[in-house]
Amino acid sequence: MRKVNLLNRCTRKFLFLIVLVTQICGVTTFVYCSRKQCFRQSGILRLHSSVILSITTFILVLNISQMLGKPKELWPSLVGSIVILVVRVHGFMESQEIVKLLNEMHGIVRQVNVMARHPNIFRLRHLMLLLLGLQNLLRSLSMLVGLRNLSSDAYDTLLNSFLLLILLGVLLSFLIQVTINICLFVVLIACYNEIHLCTRRISNDMDKLRQSEVLSSGQFLVLVKQLQGITKRLIQLRSKVFHLTLRIIQHFRFNWLCTIVYGLLPFLCFTAIDWDGFYYLTISALNLIFQCTIFKILSCESRVTRSFCSFQLGNYHKETDRTIDELLHQEIRERIRINIYGITLDTKFLLKVLSICVFWVFVNRQGYLHFQSPQ
Repeated sequence: MRKVNLLNRCTRKFLFLIVLVTQICGVTTFVYCSRKQCFRQSGILRLHSSVILSITTFILVLNISQMLGKPKELWPSLVGSIVILVVRVHGFMESQEIVKLLNEMHGIVRQVNVMARHPNIFRLRHLMLLLLGLQNLLRSLSMLVGLRNLSSDAYDTLLNSFLLLILLGVLLSFLIQVTINICLFVVLIACYNEIHLCTRRISNDMDKLRQSEVLSSGQFLVLVKQLQGITKRLIQLRSKVFHLTLRIIQHFRFNWLCTIVYGLLPFLCFTAIDWDGFYYLTISALNLIFQCTIFKILSCESRVTRSFCSFQLGNYHKETDRTIDELLHQEIRERIRINIYGITLDTKFLLKVLSICVFWVFVNRQGYLHFQSPQ
């Protein structure tokens, strides 16, 4: 087996760095056990996470109670704080489930490495998607630049510097949970890409075998049996990846719903009259576009490759043809649809959301100009 190349080493280090940051911020409570080669819950990290969650919950509840005094002016910040708090509590309650999903994904990645006969399943485009996921997180954090000016009326009785630090930590933990899901999606995309390559390689081997005329009957049957065994393993592996993808989408669907709500709030808060308002709206739109792009890529990569359709040995071996037919009649023939409570997150949904956002910006701008005109 080939050694891990530099690109894959960098990608793996980047993924472990994301996990380390989540542990420091108290978002995740699991660690990787090198001896057992699996993820497990850590009592110390769970205590650390519960302490951080208790502090941030107290601060946010105090913050929300003050915002209730001025609901008309501060309702977007109020909704944003509630969304962040709910997602944070939900992530803490579902921490055991994410450990199970991570262990299943780790096992699948090992099986993909065996099928590919090398550990280098990550390509440059996968590392770029991870870096864009990090940029998505940083873009969201950059929106806190104007938080002091926007919320100065609401926090007169609190220490602004301490409160902003707490809010930064809470928002960071909320965004990190979204980043974790993006990282899992990128790993799944890499698995699908490698499965497509394995499928194409087996298909080429079958074409060569079908065209061969020099093999004796015994040699031919041995090679067919080997290809049939590899094909069955490939189909089983792809089915595991498919169903794990569905479970991960199911696990994070509440997070994505809250993320979309949080991403739409700036379009209700800013009128895009000055540069800051335009900057915030642009950042929010870029975040929504990137997230829906990840969904689109995963949906496209989850389709069965067309190479399966050429897996035909004609009259040579009917059992192999039946094995391929099993795949083509399974539900994994269809591409994955990423849904949250019946809403499909795809390009059409993104266009509708952006159209509504443009309408909101236009209405807010006209309302602002109408309000300023009497002066």
